[in-house]
Amino acid sequence: MSETLRFEAFSSMVEPEFWSGLAHHKLHSARLDTARTLVRGEFSGGRRHAVRGNSAEPTQRLAVPARLRVNQGAWEAAQGNTQQQAGAVGVNGYLHNTNTIEEFKKRDKGELLRDAGAEILEAIRSGRATQTPELLWPFLLLSFADLKKYHFYHWFAFPAVTADPPDMATEAPAPLSSFVSRSSDLEHLLTTFAGSSVCAQGAFVARYYPSNVDNPWRVGPLSEWSEIYGSDKAEDGGIALLGFVDPSSHSTRPGWPLRNMLTWLRHCHPEATNVNILCFRDTALLAGGTVDSATLVQQCESIVVRVNVTPVASLTSECQVSGWERNEKQKLVPRIVNLSSTMDPVRLAESALDLNLQLMRWRLAPSIDLAKIAGTRALLVGAGTLGAYTARVLLAWGMRKITFVDNGRVSFSNPARQPLYDFEDSLDGGKPKAEAAASSMRKIFPNVDSQGIQMTIPMPGHSISASEMDGTRATVARLDELVASHDVIFLLTDSRESRWLPTLLGTLHRKIVICVALGFDSYVAMRHGMYAHDDDFEPMGAPKAADSNEAVRLGCYFCNDVVAPTDSLSDRTLDQQCTVTRPGLAPIASGTAVELLTTILQHPQGG
Repeated sequence: MSETLRFEAFSSMVEPEFWSGLAHHKLHSARLDTARTLVRGEFSGGRRHAVRGNSAEPTQRLAVPARLRVNQGAWEAAQGNTQQQAGAVGVNGYLHNTNTIEEFKKRDKGELLRDAGAEILEAIRSGRATQTPELLWPFLLLSFADLKKYHFYHWFAFPAVTADPPDMATEAPAPLSSFVSRSSDLEHLLTTFAGSSVCAQGAFVARYYPSNVDNPWRVGPLSEWSEIYGSDKAEDGGIALLGFVDPSSHSTRPGWPLRNMLTWLRHCHPEATNVNILCFRDTALLAGGTVDSATLVQQCESIVVRVNVTPVASLTSECQVSGWERNEKQKLVPRIVNLSSTMDPVRLAESALDLNLQLMRWRLAPSIDLAKIAGTRALLVGAGTLGAYTARVLLAWGMRKITFVDNGRVSFSNPARQPLYDFEDSLDGGKPKAEAAASSMRKIFPNVDSQGIQMTIPMPGHSISASEMDGTRATVARLDELVASHDVIFLLTDSRESRWLPTLLGTLHRKIVICVALGFDSYVAMRHGMYAHDDDFEPMGAPKAADSNEAVRLGCYFCNDVVAPTDSLSDRTLDQQCTVTRPGLAPIASGTAVELLTTILQHPQGG
């Protein structure tokens, strides 16, 4: 009996963590680069699953698809950190990630397969595949990651150099348990595999000696072909076999890796035209501990197939390649994975925020240090119009630690001009501004660490009674702690004198201080000077005077004004007490101040 040898195709099994790794790879490593990327996968011997029926029906053993597994470890394994399952065979995969869905659809799939087939043939002819059999089984992954929706379009291919005319099965496949003479020979084979690494390589040569009770098997890597399989061993009474780890659980069809194994055989050993193929499927038993011979016969899944190999000279095409994966309906179409419905909404929000920032690094600002910006702790003194807009821009830059200081409450005039408040915040006398602002920030982005501190800042020109002295000292101490625990201080209050104490404390603790102030149709957004050292108070990054070696001190908001801070709130009409300004000016001033900060943070001295 001779019939065309048929194979059980691979089926991809991708864990969700792999797609998260792909998103990270796209954002932080590949960006716009579409060059192929090495990933890793693995497969194990195929096994049927036992399914119990009712009392009247016996237990059935159902075949499952031949799986090639790809998980989060695919990225680490590609860097050499291999941690595959016991009994599994690791294989290289090549990720081709496109930048657009149109590029994904238009990519020449035939060219990808042909290139992979040519690499397989080159590995065979050079002898590299003999030393490293996993080169015979690469897989391809064509993908497009829509990181806004967390949709991953993908198509796996398992390139196989096919034979035309096809290889033929000259005998019906036989279970390994019936091929051997004794059940103990199965146990000896497992023991032999457990004591060597040939099974982990995925391919091997073997010789079975039925008459040798004590040592019936000799197994070795492909590189030991001549010692184990060669023609000089034909008269020693043993049966030569070419073996591989077979992911198929089909009763008669060997798995997909055999296709390229036969290609290796016809090129490297053309004299072997009729061979016994050991399709070893019992890798799970290697890690399962000791199994007695009787149980082993029942659990053994491996088969032996006799194959007539088509010689190279008889092939109509030397590099005819197939292998794109079919879907559940057996159609050659790509697949899509939608992770948005399974992911934590908070994590999705964080990923979406990071996405917009990381895109800056793809083309426009590849050297920008986003981690430094995100790790900056901001203290906003004032939670009014400037504070609200400043906080939103800081959040857009990815900052996760934002603290508000304010003594006011939300009034009915605030929600229209200050984007962190709504009408409900102004009811019942109004919520405390600092706390309401922090709560609004957490609603906008749950992962932000935002706090509101209700505090009246002591100001020059405003008298303090004796009964208020202790409370004022406590306020100063609390403000001092806040300034010391943050990296940048934004001065965003309505009056000049309320900025005085935070300015002094910012100078004392050598913090970045940025002052923003509004006029009717003008604004100021400036950074204060910063001293570099405690001993000499040399300003950090300060320019040198033209006629001196001493550093020129950078000024602050008050250094540039001839009027000392005093009480600017008493004896003022309503229009003088409020900040009367064009409504569109506050977001411009706040945005300018935050952009100034992010620029400062990119300086080598960081301030």
